[in-house]
Amino acid sequence: MIRKLFMKREFNRKKLWLYFILNIVALALLILNSFIKVPPGFWGTSLLIFFLLLLGLCLFLLAEFVILIPKTKESLPSIFIGSALVIFLMIITYADIYLQIYHLKGGQTFSGTYLTGEDFLYYSITTFTTTGYGDVSSSHIVSNAVASLEMITGFMSNTLLMGILTARLLNKGITVKGDDRSKE
Repeated sequence: MIRKLFMKREFNRKKLWLYFILNIVALALLILNSFIKVPPGFWGTSLLIFFLLLLGLCLFLLAEFVILIPKTKESLPSIFIGSALVIFLMIITYADIYLQIYHLKGGQTFSGTYLTGEDFLYYSITTFTTTGYGDVSSSHIVSNAVASLEMITGFMSNTLLMGILTARLLNKGITVKGDDRSKE
């Protein structure tokens, strides 16, 4: 079943369900990792590697989404939901990575007192959108590298998705009320 979802080169509702399930899994891992601290060492490093592989999957899904959307016959609401789910998946995965780095390296990696999964979800959202309020900030080379990657990924994915979604809207022939150009 999973193989059919990845090998089938079209965007459909099954992909939406895949995105949704991956979001639930990533969020559950964030919540569990907040309460159950995996000790540094083999298991902690293995969990970080797992989250990095999940991030690779997120980037693959984003690239696939960007390629498939111009060709799809799915409705605009499905496309909007799909883009939101892909973005949320990346944000949650980055939060998982930040929390695991914090568990592995300790308080030297981020500013702030005892940080939880909620704090890193907030930090991931502000980093992905390149807002960055500064109340939580990275202060270690590893966390800085991940934050930089997230900023670049967030900027590029938001730009690509906005361009593609705008093109889809324009191709649908949506007219603005009171626009005289549509009558020409």
